[in-house]
Amino acid sequence: MYIVKIKNAGETRAVPAQVALHAPPLVTTGTAHNTDEELLATHGKTFHFAARFLPLELRRSVTILYAFFRVLDDLVDEPAPGRCVADIRAELEAWQHWFSENRSFPAPREPLGSSLAAVLSEHPVPTTIFLDFLAGLISDLGPREIRNFAEMHQYCYRVAGTVGLAMASMLGVRSASALVTAKNLGIAMQMTNILRDVGGDLALNRVYLPLDELESFGSSRTHLFTLYEQGQQPDERFRALMRYQVSRTHHYYAHGMHGIWLLPTNCRLPILIAGRLYKRILTVIERNQYDVLRARASTTLPEKVYEAAIALLLDRLWRRGETWTTSEMEVLFGDEVSPAVTYSSPVYTGYPSR
Repeated sequence: MYIVKIKNAGETRAVPAQVALHAPPLVTTGTAHNTDEELLATHGKTFHFAARFLPLELRRSVTILYAFFRVLDDLVDEPAPGRCVADIRAELEAWQHWFSENRSFPAPREPLGSSLAAVLSEHPVPTTIFLDFLAGLISDLGPREIRNFAEMHQYCYRVAGTVGLAMASMLGVRSASALVTAKNLGIAMQMTNILRDVGGDLALNRVYLPLDELESFGSSRTHLFTLYEQGQQPDERFRALMRYQVSRTHHYYAHGMHGIWLLPTNCRLPILIAGRLYKRILTVIERNQYDVLRARASTTLPEKVYEAAIALLLDRLWRRGETWTTSEMEVLFGDEVSPAVTYSSPVYTGYPSR
């Protein structure tokens, strides 16, 4: 079974050949859907890679749902030439109206709207999830200043926790515990995006790190802009701040990844792959000495294949009911591998102390 060699962090390991060789291609179902997949292959590489492991009957629907989130996110972050803020706001508000009126008239953007409406008719997702997502995008149209972690958490929920909830709902998840962990996994992924994009966001005059936490580590908006504009390496103040941010993000992954085992059996693997790939970005940030001011952290193809291989192995071990202890699994594969974890609290708010 283990015949593909992957060099990872200076070490050569054997991984399942099925991951590299037998992942089925994404389905093509016509021009509009081909466009969705081409978009994701360019702008949603982690999702595009993980989606190859979805059941064929769900792949098309999930791809269209994710394409909706991606298109509107790019509308705000990478607007087409000539589109002003007022124009973008008008489209987002038109989408809000479309969802509020139960999709009873043509969507602001076609064929995306009709494709999404067909998917939602087959796989219902609560309207409030989309309205929360759109509210998050609208909040990004003006000057962005995050005063504290509560505001950062709210923003991450709106623009990414909602995506986790929508995907879980589409996959048939109804358990409150599973939905909470899906939301937290989405939040962890957005926190990762914030950390990897500090430099890129500074270029757009945006700072998503909480201002009170900057102050706690002896930093400030001015400090960040000075480091960025002068092309400097991170100083110790910035590294200490980033170590704290990365540690907290790991904490959210720990909760969100455990919840993957609450998902339907045939959908766990792609979500586990996506989670591991995004979590791996934190490792790249650490490996780069927290220099996210001059370079954007990303995973290589060998790293993607390696993480997918580990995810496949974990999924198969769980399906077989292997009797390894949690500590043994965590030593081998990290902190997301215990399906036996239970959660007594409906809301996850803990994160490491300073």
